Amino acid sequence: QMMADQKQTKSQWFDRLESPLLHYAYGILRNDDAQDVVQEAFIRFFRETEEVSHPKAWLYKTTRNLSIDTLRKRAKRVHQTKEQQLDFLSEVESESKDDPVQELEKQEKVRRVRHSLNLLPKESQKLITMKFDQKMSYKQIADETGLSVSNVGYKLHVIIRDLSTELQEEGIIG
Repeated sequence: QMMADQKQTKSQWFDRLESPLLHYAYGILRNDDAQDVVQEAFIRFFRETEEVSHPKAWLYKTTRNLSIDTLRKRAKRVHQTKEQQLDFLSEVESESKDDPVQELEKQEKVRRVRHSLNLLPKESQKLITMKFDQKMSYKQIADETGLSVSNVGYKLHVIIRDLSTELQEEGIIG
């Protein structure tokens, strides 16, 4: 009976997260590899025998790791064909750049944070935008929104706390 319940909830996770995960993977991979990656993440999720304590975080993390592996393989393929062409210039360029995988991982983390922000309620998004993008003070935000200064502070605190907990679970931030 226990297994049946777990299978049920796993398929509910699939219904809930397939679409956002596809969107997320597509943001990283920019092509149809995204579907393969999300499919693979769910296959691993369904095969997982241990209870997954944070299914959403687990699925995002797995999707991210599979996406980065796919990018690595893609970069390797591109690099090999470049080498075969003895493309001197591209080799010189790649030497001067930082580790491209690290660069991708960094961009990816920024994208993941943006993705989390986009899933927030509109009011929360607006408060975050005012505070971090527009660099407004609590007082300015309060004046603009009609909230009290302490309410602005409290709401921002809760939004940031929840976001950072979610991002920590997903391994985006330490």
